[in-house]
Amino acid sequence: MTRMMIATALATTLGTAAFAATEAQIQQVQTFNAGIDTTTFTDTDYDIAYGIVTSGMSNGEKTAKLRALGTDDNVDMGIAMISEAEMARLLDYAPNTDFGAITQSQAEAALAVTYGGESRATITNRVEAILGGAEMDADTLTIVGEGQAAMLRNYVPEADVTVLTQEELALAMSYVHSGMSRNEKAAQIEALIN
Repeated sequence: MTRMMIATALATTLGTAAFAATEAQIQQVQTFNAGIDTTTFTDTDYDIAYGIVTSGMSNGEKTAKLRALGTDDNVDMGIAMISEAEMARLLDYAPNTDFGAITQSQAEAALAVTYGGESRATITNRVEAILGGAEMDADTLTIVGEGQAAMLRNYVPEADVTVLTQEELALAMSYVHSGMSRNEKAAQIEALIN
């Protein structure tokens, strides 16, 4: 059932063909990321995977979707979709992170902590705890909020981000983590604030 949901969603989204992948396409999938186990992939899986690999998504998004496909998880449920730059930033603090095992909210909270202004050791401890599934204490939640504000100020430095409601803040953060260009992100965030 899960694979059918993945196949339907990805075939619609990515426009993949409804026939088996060629040997060249299978090779491209297998060499995209050596950390992804493709040994259990069926012909349909390879067809879906080829659509993912050749899509316009970031490499981080592609990797997360391929890992989900390889573990029979639903690609669209709970798996973090972050950019390569965001992935690299998290790996700087938590080098052993398995991005196929963390949720979007964990990734976003951990990223916010990296912008919170604490010492490197404290940031590392908080990031590892969040990515490991630990419940966030009040101090960490405060740092996440400060980090989110700092991330938004990267796009709209002169704006007062404290005027955003919780819903607006969540929407603004979704823009930050989206695949939009920097200018598009800044325009969308500024529109929310003004």
